[in-house]
Amino acid sequence: MCIVGEPTSMVPAVAHKGAYRWRCCVRGKAVHSSLAPSGVNAIEAAAQVISHISAMNGDWRANEQPHEGFDVPHSTAAVCQVQGGIADNIVPEDCRFHYEFRLLPGTDAERIQRLVVDHAATIEQGMRTISKTSGFRFEPIIAVPAFQAHPDDPAVQLSLRLARTSQTTLVSFGTEAGLFQRAGMSTVVCGPGSIEQAHQADEYVTLEQLARCERFLQGLTELKLPSLAQ
Repeated sequence: MCIVGEPTSMVPAVAHKGAYRWRCCVRGKAVHSSLAPSGVNAIEAAAQVISHISAMNGDWRANEQPHEGFDVPHSTAAVCQVQGGIADNIVPEDCRFHYEFRLLPGTDAERIQRLVVDHAATIEQGMRTISKTSGFRFEPIIAVPAFQAHPDDPAVQLSLRLARTSQTTLVSFGTEAGLFQRAGMSTVVCGPGSIEQAHQADEYVTLEQLARCERFLQGLTELKLPSLAQ
């Protein structure tokens, strides 16, 4: 079994979305901005793909079957970093942006990425009528598989007992749980604190949560293996 310790307010979490991040590198052709039509603007090409990624959110919101229990019950996409250009009067030759997908359990991440790559390929055709060396390159950054456990899984039942609760929850953030589950382990996510306080200047875990976690860990150390089969 595997218990992944992440901030679930000590309520066992039985599912989270998959997280997939990519870097897109766009190569254009630099020219003086007064001769813009003879160049390939890497930022403008990137913007077309960014717009496509943004539109995927609207499609998921309207058409994807909601997964109740998540704060956001559909898959999401976000472009979170963009860099490009060197001067106000030079058509930019390079642009780079990072984007991510947060995908519901069961969603094919490779198929979703292919939608982006195929859209970029149509833009690339026009770019290469001006410069054959221009185009797009995609680089994977992370791939965190989604996680979904059955309420009767041994790790879930054990965590409910140790946490002294009958409730389970879902979390929006990603963990290593999907990796352990793929390796054949019964897995659950459970730990002190809340993601609402995470990644902020005043990030904290309350003493009450630490005390509940301490009781949980004490119970874990006192387990007798034969009891797990009951």
